[in-house]
Amino acid sequence: MAGGRGRRLGFITKSIPKPIVKIKNKPFLIHQLKWLLKSGFTNFKFLVAYKRQKITKVIDKFFEGKNLKYKIIVDKSKGTFSAILTNKKKLDNEFFYTNADEISDFNIYKNYIRFKKLKSNIMCAVLESREGKLILNKKKKQIKRTLIKSNKKKYIDCGYKFVKKKILKNIKRKKLDKFENFIYDDYLNNNKVNYFEIKKLPLRIDTPKDIQRTKKKIKYAK
Repeated sequence: MAGGRGRRLGFITKSIPKPIVKIKNKPFLIHQLKWLLKSGFTNFKFLVAYKRQKITKVIDKFFEGKNLKYKIIVDKSKGTFSAILTNKKKLDNEFFYTNADEISDFNIYKNYIRFKKLKSNIMCAVLESREGKLILNKKKKQIKRTLIKSNKKKYIDCGYKFVKKKILKNIKRKKLDKFENFIYDDYLNNNKVNYFEIKKLPLRIDTPKDIQRTKKKIKYAK
């Protein structure tokens, strides 16, 4: 998902889309792609919107001469859920979902194997957090939602997801903002949602503070 403007970054994204904000003299998206390539990915789809010509130029240059598949999809939907739903015919039957503004250090392939073994339709990355509204059934490897006070550990969704496209069939409410709103509201009410846990907050570029943290710790694209 590479269509966001990044309003919280103020003037930084006035002339460029958030995913290509420079981190150590390289667009952040390049760092992320290096991480994904290292994890074994060879086929990419980018949903772009804001300042799409600029991000398309970066993407085309990166893939030039590489034996990889990629497709740039221009989307004018408002929100990640609408973007996914509008373009579902262009997606593979199963895919790895990520926003273009975060990098983590978990083993993607290892968790994909878990996704297959669980015969899951969707498996989401979660991180323990006091601000979380999710709890885990560790025996069943499933996510539950909590709206009441509880002594159990709470978790937040971290953006990364293994998804089977069939979950997008027979959608009742099409006017949702984020993909997560669909997963934890409509879908979770009647279906199981599996999880994999990550231990550290991903490196992000959501805010100027996030950018400073990421500049200090990033080490992927050389």
